[in-house]
Amino acid sequence: MKKTIFQKLTLALLITVVSSMAISLGSEGLQPIADAGSSRYVAQDPVVLEGTGSYYPGNSGPLNYTWHQISGPSVVISDANTVSPTISGFVQTDEIQECEFELVVSDSEMTSLPSMVKIIIVPSFGEIKIVLANESFDPDKPTIIYFGGGDGLNGLPQYAQPPWDFSIWSPKANLLSFPDGYRIDGGGGSPTYNRLSDAIISYLSARAPDYEEPIHTIGWSTGGLPAVKVAIYLNLTYQDRRYAVNRVTALDAVGPGADEMIRQLLSSSVNGEQCWLDSYVSTSNTFLANILNVGFERGSHELPRDWYGNSLTESTAIQFNCGIVGGAYWSVIGPGKNLRLANSPGEKNYIFKWYGPASSGYMDFYDEAQNPGRLPEPVTLVGPEDGTFVDTNGAVFSCEESENAVGYQLLFGPNPYRVMDYIIISDTPSPPAEIITTFPFEETWWTVRAYDQYGSTIYADPIYINAENVVAPVQKIENVTIGKRYHSILDAIDDAVNGDEIVVSKGTFFESIDFKGKNVILRSTDPNDSTVVSETVITADGDVVTFSGGEDASCVLAGFTIRDANNSIFCSAASPTIINCSIVNNVSAGIKLYMGSNPTISNCLIAGNGGSGAVMFKFKSGRQTLLNSPNFVNCTIVGNSDIGISEGMPTVFNSIIYGNGVQIAGSSAVVTYSNVQGGFPGEGNIDADPLFADAANGDYHLKSQAGRWDPASQSWVIDDVTSSCIDAGDPGTPVSVEPMPNGGIINIGAYGGTLQASLSQ
Repeated sequence: MKKTIFQKLTLALLITVVSSMAISLGSEGLQPIADAGSSRYVAQDPVVLEGTGSYYPGNSGPLNYTWHQISGPSVVISDANTVSPTISGFVQTDEIQECEFELVVSDSEMTSLPSMVKIIIVPSFGEIKIVLANESFDPDKPTIIYFGGGDGLNGLPQYAQPPWDFSIWSPKANLLSFPDGYRIDGGGGSPTYNRLSDAIISYLSARAPDYEEPIHTIGWSTGGLPAVKVAIYLNLTYQDRRYAVNRVTALDAVGPGADEMIRQLLSSSVNGEQCWLDSYVSTSNTFLANILNVGFERGSHELPRDWYGNSLTESTAIQFNCGIVGGAYWSVIGPGKNLRLANSPGEKNYIFKWYGPASSGYMDFYDEAQNPGRLPEPVTLVGPEDGTFVDTNGAVFSCEESENAVGYQLLFGPNPYRVMDYIIISDTPSPPAEIITTFPFEETWWTVRAYDQYGSTIYADPIYINAENVVAPVQKIENVTIGKRYHSILDAIDDAVNGDEIVVSKGTFFESIDFKGKNVILRSTDPNDSTVVSETVITADGDVVTFSGGEDASCVLAGFTIRDANNSIFCSAASPTIINCSIVNNVSAGIKLYMGSNPTISNCLIAGNGGSGAVMFKFKSGRQTLLNSPNFVNCTIVGNSDIGISEGMPTVFNSIIYGNGVQIAGSSAVVTYSNVQGGFPGEGNIDADPLFADAANGDYHLKSQAGRWDPASQSWVIDDVTSSCIDAGDPGTPVSVEPMPNGGIINIGAYGGTLQASLSQ
């Protein structure tokens, strides 16, 4: 067993050293850069790939293009030596199929590295007709998909179109519906609409391969079921932000199982874009948690549907009304289109009622004493207009006060989309007042996001500002393997292939990251420097980092602080390597493992999380049982509210597990040369106060009379006591780069074997 752990530790340290060396590799060469474009979803119609993003740095000469299919079912490539080949001959089956293509570009002297693109052949969905109310699909407009009523499960043609004034709706959005109705999938069990979802994504991909606009599903009566189910399926199955559904409206469509469907929808967010739902009921008083609820006078089943269509123009329905407003006001084409509703477990914060018929009346509280929530007012920006900003004295980028807001965040970003990834410049209880003199991007978009007491947010459409006084980008993300830079970590991973290395500069990144089965190295600029680690932060509303595509030990996450999120790291059937990371102060668990995940977690701090430090879930199906068997090597797992390590079959080595609600529970853990509060059987284990330097303020270095590293002063300091965790590791493990004097035996805990290991006398 020791030999196996030693080999894994050596591998982890080797990967870290190689990663640190790689930062010196630049992108100075003049090698052409291939860009195979975006992935596509197809049924049977041909598709044209685009290599137009390929280029030759510093040279405007012509490029030669060569496309090859490298995996998947055989298809036909026409014009394979052009910039835009046509791919045809797709055969649908009952499964999702992937074809991968490689593009290489060259000139007379040099050839690029290959760029890959996938064509995903969706499962066969039969004859599903989708109709567009507009003359043509506009990729610069949002999309609304309407599901009409039916027999409880299937949509019927007579209810396919809503009785709305399309002359008002269609100039603002692409309106899709199903003139022949729709049907549930076969197979029994809980009703699903996967075939309908596959038809939708292939339809959208053919018309908007790089879609950036929001997609909103609306369902009346029976249509509420597919409106939610399609969103969940698209989000969880394809996990593609271009075609994710983040807004769902149910029009008198609340039925049995709604609570669970809403839970699934809220947790299906793609790449950090929050999902939410609003519900309008007249045949019941069923109000659900975590959504916007609007009730009507009991009776007419059609009233919520008809009222919603009128609410885009009806004078009393389209007014903000002190935050007591619903309907199309919050749709993707309404004044409040940028609302993101709070997801507070079990809370029913916003419940209103419409008094009157479909075309007149007023909105008020349903029960103000029990549910007094008012939604935040849309933000109106106050500051520099579009164009070039040259005032070196700076300017104030602010907004008018937003009614019901309790705080305001000034945001800067590199594009008008993905506001959830923008840099937070300030967070104040009043509109921003700071004078801004420098900008993080040559082309900067800015906005202000307001939030209310419940956590619901709303922001103004970003404004472009071409700033001349630009400081080097606060955040730089580079695939050093190919020399290409990105504005988000997620974009870099999406564009990467196995073996690539992505380096992230210091900064705070508001992203949910999914490795999507790619064995790549993602690291900070120096994973061995705790200051760099503490200042390279990733956070998000949901899971921050996801490994769920079979990633193995060559998939590396190194040198990040992951904090203040819901869950930090999620692994399902994946076994990555996680090195030199701080996983702290997250709402739920630090690390969650499913489906036989066996990651190696080395020199990591897992502390102060609201759930367990690491929790593992057993999967059992028939005779098959999958357990998780992670390796914790030189980790510090402390101060987590629940259990330090819960369930599974972990191997724990040279680590500290202390001060958690429970230290180790429900697992068949093998623990050696570790400090476990309360004791634990195993060779070399101890039970002693670790004597952390300042756990209350997040400093888990070990006190030492010979000297310990103090990150606050960036110097070595002397303590009046020495931790028992110093020189307490496996004598057979090399001390690696521990500074002298080190006693010749590795320390236990997150800093053991590193340049910041506490000294021994």
